[in-house]
Amino acid sequence: MKNVILTTVLVASTTLSYGSEITLSKDIKENLRNKIEKDLSVIDSIKFQSLSSPQKLKAVMGISNLNSSTANEWLNQRVNYVISENALSLFSLLIKRVIYKDRENVDFPNAEAIPYSLDKDTAKALSALNTDSSEKAMTVMSNIGSALYYGGKSDKTVYGMKISRGFLKASEKVAVNSPRVGIIQIGEGLFSPDLMINKENSNAFSNTIFRLGTFFHEARHSDGNAKSLGFMHATCPKGHDYEGEAACDENLNGPYSVGSLMMAEMAHTCEDSCSEKEKQVLKLMVLDSANRIQLTTHKGEKSTIWDATPESL
Repeated sequence: MKNVILTTVLVASTTLSYGSEITLSKDIKENLRNKIEKDLSVIDSIKFQSLSSPQKLKAVMGISNLNSSTANEWLNQRVNYVISENALSLFSLLIKRVIYKDRENVDFPNAEAIPYSLDKDTAKALSALNTDSSEKAMTVMSNIGSALYYGGKSDKTVYGMKISRGFLKASEKVAVNSPRVGIIQIGEGLFSPDLMINKENSNAFSNTIFRLGTFFHEARHSDGNAKSLGFMHATCPKGHDYEGEAACDENLNGPYSVGSLMMAEMAHTCEDSCSEKEKQVLKLMVLDSANRIQLTTHKGEKSTIWDATPESL
């Protein structure tokens, strides 16, 4: 699992007709758009067993009962747009100017607060936001909205992003005035055969579980305020499997907590349809995420539940 890295870096439109309200940008290749739509539609049919205690669900996700309706609602509140892996290419940035300044000289809330997992030297290094990097890493998804909000906060500027609505149609302009704007970028790893649980059948339910778990992980990056803004990842400590990489959480309700919880819950629904190999790989992925949750922070403090209330202008 070492090469499965969830990344957020700094530098939509077909509306889905089922439970999801997420807009997929037209710059996503049609075959990939269809696969993402299919994945998201699966949430409606998952019969969650709510094996987690209400107390754990409440602590990690802020809900007391997990079903298809509450899962969809939780995701839809935090993910609004999905863009392609090439949406922030040099051509898009320099020629199409997909990132623009919506407002300048803006007073942001908690302007002096530095996210907990950053220090003064890296607080203004926008590319460090939630970035899990490795020479062997393959990006699966990135929460661009959260990164743009923090970057704008550092610059006292509200940035915006143009999201493709298709050929000859004007792009939708989205002002990033909160991490909850929910702009998620897919990476080359989302549909890579190398990262598939079932490599023989790309449409296998186990592969959908992996991708949906990633969606829920990235959705948590749309939360937080002041020190908890964006639920930024921390550098994993010495001796950890991901030592030196920004691939751990220093809280008990961050992206890895949400991702592991949701993946475990969804994995229980494929007891009859998944092979033993698929079940074992899913269990390993759940354990991998859980292992990234640090019980003690880099400051030597006990990890706690962070405030998930989203910051906004």
